[in-house]
Amino acid sequence: MVEQLSGVTVVIFIACGVLTVFLLFIFGKRQIMRFALRSRRGPHVTLGHGAEKGLRMELERRLDVISRIVHEAKLINEDDARYILPPGSSFPPYYYRLKAVDDVKTLEAEILKQDTSLHRYPTENLRAFLLSSLAAPLDGSGQKMVHQFCDMYEHARHDPADFGDEEYQAYSRLLIKLMDAAKLLKSFPNSRKTSPNRTPVRRPPDMSKSRNNMVDVKLQLRDENLSRPSTLTVPAGEVDSSETPV
Repeated sequence: MVEQLSGVTVVIFIACGVLTVFLLFIFGKRQIMRFALRSRRGPHVTLGHGAEKGLRMELERRLDVISRIVHEAKLINEDDARYILPPGSSFPPYYYRLKAVDDVKTLEAEILKQDTSLHRYPTENLRAFLLSSLAAPLDGSGQKMVHQFCDMYEHARHDPADFGDEEYQAYSRLLIKLMDAAKLLKSFPNSRKTSPNRTPVRRPPDMSKSRNNMVDVKLQLRDENLSRPSTLTVPAGEVDSSETPV
């Protein structure tokens, strides 16, 4: 019995040892592969690796600019077969929204044609751009028209409410009036005014002037101290004889 127990114990010890060695082998192999993958350069290298410092900085600058590139593309292609409809059919509901957004680019092109300095960037506010660009031909009386046009533009672009043929016709009438105002820009040189939503730039105070003022004040106080008498002389006849000396 003792011999049987000792044999089973030996087998158990051998199995545990083999299992331990097997686990250590797997763990060591995983660690070796992990360090090898971490230290390996791989198929990709840093952009501009081995180039001059100036070239690398220029490449990084251009890559950083990519995230700030914004473009407002034309949404409707006139040659698209989806918008060439047979008689009796109607446009899809989103057509008028796309058309309204494209009409803004037509208005901007007309303004730029009349005055090459009036260019709106994609991130610039449309309402402020129209108010400042068309301020001279509209002569202040058309600001309400510009606000109505921009409100309908925002409705077509962002509002989930219906924007169909009727809304687009009202939008087109405002667009025609603004196009007529844009065609008058040539007769108004330097027509662009400061946008009403721009805040004035506060200039820092001139420290040289403030220092000069402080120096003048100090000199004036010093002159007053020099001219001020240190003693007060009282004539003998003006002394009150009723006062009793202490």
